[in-house]
Amino acid sequence: MESTDKNEAIKLFVGNLALDTSQEDLTQLFGPYGQVVTCSVLRQFAFIHLQGDGAADLAIRELNGREFRGRNLVVEESRGRPMHSTKVFVGNLSAMCSAEDLQELFQTFGKVLECDKVKARLSSSAGYAFVHMERKEDAVQAIEALHGTTFKGRPLSVELSNVQPTPPPPP
Repeated sequence: MESTDKNEAIKLFVGNLALDTSQEDLTQLFGPYGQVVTCSVLRQFAFIHLQGDGAADLAIRELNGREFRGRNLVVEESRGRPMHSTKVFVGNLSAMCSAEDLQELFQTFGKVLECDKVKARLSSSAGYAFVHMERKEDAVQAIEALHGTTFKGRPLSVELSNVQPTPPPPP
């Protein structure tokens, strides 16, 4: 961990959650490792800020891969994305498509700061990803060029992530 302040909360990504997992479930699960400062559940994944000396390391070691409500958890430190980036949602990804493949694809339009592929559910062959680009103009250009094009055998769905306060480009 990069943190030098022992009391700083570490942001953890928790993936592969059962659909009905609640904040209370996760607060109880992570509570023994440290103080749960915040817990945000989004569909089948969550972000938890865990405070306490060594708490995040211990939680990752003990909970990553552990079965919880019928699914094996993914628990890892969340890498904060760069402040001034534009987040692009890429949907309908082939299972054969890696984060590296996406990074190469998007780099033809501009600097890619981060690329996170979220694994598809077992019941679905399509996955999705978030690509963080340095310049909004490059992201918009990539969206216009790539939306609907076939990549690794599937037509991509590419749009600005709705997490941002910016409106999507006109169709």
